[in-house]
Amino acid sequence: MDTEHLIVTDLEVDTALADLTVPPAVRAVWQLLSESDVRLDEAIALDVQDVELADRLVVLDDTKEGGTFEAGITAATAELLAELIGSRPGGPVFTVGSRRVRKDEVAAQFRQITGKSVHALRFTGQARRHRSTGRPQLVARTQPGEESAAPA
Repeated sequence: MDTEHLIVTDLEVDTALADLTVPPAVRAVWQLLSESDVRLDEAIALDVQDVELADRLVVLDDTKEGGTFEAGITAATAELLAELIGSRPGGPVFTVGSRRVRKDEVAAQFRQITGKSVHALRFTGQARRHRSTGRPQLVARTQPGEESAAPA
């Protein structure tokens, strides 16, 4: 199976992230997708209260696997999210104007710049992380007294 369309090079990612004609919230979604195991729908659905900057985590509710999971984020992504959130106590993390970014605009702008699907960001990042760590980065969020479990 040809998976070339599922791979994004570092140069393509850097070029997309540096394009200042793209709203910062859209570029931040791309960065989150490239550096974590968060899916596009999950990223767009994030609200301010789902981001734990001090712990460098985002909390994902109602995931494809079902349940609530935590995804680690890099210091660079945490810094970018902190800028986007500012002093807002709630609401969507990723906004353009006063509205939540839309999946179609995030995907279309990435394809326009790179010629590739935005889903390739997550696929490429997962492949890199799996090779380097051999384990998933998404961890089930547990209740006190329960054990954590990675998704199957």
